[in-house]
Amino acid sequence: MRLLILVEDSRDNALGRAYVLWLLAEHLRWTAAIVASRGSEIWQPLAHTRFADACVTISDEESPTLLDMARSSDLIVAVKPLPNSFGRGRALSRRSLRPLLLDVDDPDLESRMAFGRPGKAIAKAVLKPNVYWGSLRLRRAARGYPVLVSNPSLQSYYGGRIVPHARADGGAGEFHKSSTPTVAFVGTNRPHKGLGLLRDAAAHVGLPLVITDDPPTDVRTNERWVGRTTMQEGLDLVRRSDLVVLPSMPTDAYSWAQLPAKLIDGMLSARPVIASDLPPLSWALGPGAPTFPPGDRESLIARLETYRSPTLRAETGLAARDRALKLFTIESVAPEFESACLDAVHQTQPGL
Repeated sequence: MRLLILVEDSRDNALGRAYVLWLLAEHLRWTAAIVASRGSEIWQPLAHTRFADACVTISDEESPTLLDMARSSDLIVAVKPLPNSFGRGRALSRRSLRPLLLDVDDPDLESRMAFGRPGKAIAKAVLKPNVYWGSLRLRRAARGYPVLVSNPSLQSYYGGRIVPHARADGGAGEFHKSSTPTVAFVGTNRPHKGLGLLRDAAAHVGLPLVITDDPPTDVRTNERWVGRTTMQEGLDLVRRSDLVVLPSMPTDAYSWAQLPAKLIDGMLSARPVIASDLPPLSWALGPGAPTFPPGDRESLIARLETYRSPTLRAETGLAARDRALKLFTIESVAPEFESACLDAVHQTQPGL
């Protein structure tokens, strides 16, 4: 099987999802080329990797090279339902007579349309009509194509088949005996990710906190800001830490339907993952996992205090790893991905 994977921009984190699909294709002994519509560099976490060698930017929509790549592929995969991935994929599918599979890993359109926030949605429809109504058209168009989604929350929006973020298993990290565990926050400091809440809670209980972003002006004594990292550096940081925390806030569509890959990295590394009790996170972690009500500072503080226990950290971490081995490794995800791609190849689609 030969895949042509389309992304909007080689410099943003959509490339992380393309990387997952590329890993799955490699496992199945398929070939996969990744084409971005813009971007002169590779997203930093994946720069200078073997995956980067499979990526190319072709900005010209009428490029003969792009058309040739599509015609020599068995399936076109559009990462995200956005104009320069899904929109481009639809046009390329019609020109090349090749089937198209849509991959939805984040609630991008729902965020653009302010789902769940009626007042803001009306404002967007009035002030940014091209973005709002264009997003609505793409969302409706998605119903005509086979779809992959990364978690059940997105499945409730789009239907399709769940192919979660998958990782190669690098083994469990070392278990530390300290009653002052190191807390890891892997990701950028964006409002919906709740880093401010975590900073307050970690400072209150006196636990060291490592953050993979550039430092602000108010760095606290318990904090270590390491800047933006590569994917491998982020994984190494998780394995050296004792706890991974995802304090997502229910302020945006992203919070309600996004499953960050760093949660899976923590689980596979046998780290306890403390997360807000939001649908995708709770689904991934499974019953009995250490979640807390979103935005509840006191509940997060209580969770951090509980996981001072090295014994509890080891028990919870090993249980998380066992679940991740069943659900989120390349080997466990590949059969569903393979089946979905083969079905898409044989499914009648608009314009074909």
